[in-house]
Amino acid sequence: MCSSNTVLFNLVATSKEFDSPLHTKCLEILANLTRFPQNNVILAEYPGLIDSLLINGNQEDDVDRLWSMRALQNLSSEPSAKTILATNSLLELLSVNIMRQKYEEQFAATAALYNISTEPGAVVPLTNTKNVVATLVHVAHNPTTESSVRLMACDTLATLGLWLQTLSGAGTVPADVKPVPLPTYVTSGWKRWEK
Repeated sequence: MCSSNTVLFNLVATSKEFDSPLHTKCLEILANLTRFPQNNVILAEYPGLIDSLLINGNQEDDVDRLWSMRALQNLSSEPSAKTILATNSLLELLSVNIMRQKYEEQFAATAALYNISTEPGAVVPLTNTKNVVATLVHVAHNPTTESSVRLMACDTLATLGLWLQTLSGAGTVPADVKPVPLPTYVTSGWKRWEK
């Protein structure tokens, strides 16, 4: 089905028509198309699909949001799609949906964030996007959150930490500075009094 531009065009277009009785069914079909990994290369770059998932991921309708989150979860598992999905608007949407009370929606949104975090090129957008890290920390330490979601949030934070540690370890140390293992845990201050 993904090889047919006509089919994809109509599915994406109808998924944006909120008055259409086929609207939610088109989202469901798109989400099911993402279940086939070979489709995700095409779908991640298909014009208008990510925009439709962003719009539907913000809807009041729980079903529309869930299909959008499931589609994003599957799309984000495609290596070539991770940097495409690492935008402020999409990362903010995932953060908002992680905080919702529906378990399946929380799980899919957290899984999408985790999938994106496994791409080194996504570390800057993930850490710079408002509330992403704060949301992950909150979910990871919230005792009312399902354990599978908490574990995934912890895994995402650990993955981000690993990428940041890798970046800091790859920095150039000036020739006159003695290289030391990182982190050093040495504090610094301004004009401190000596003991």
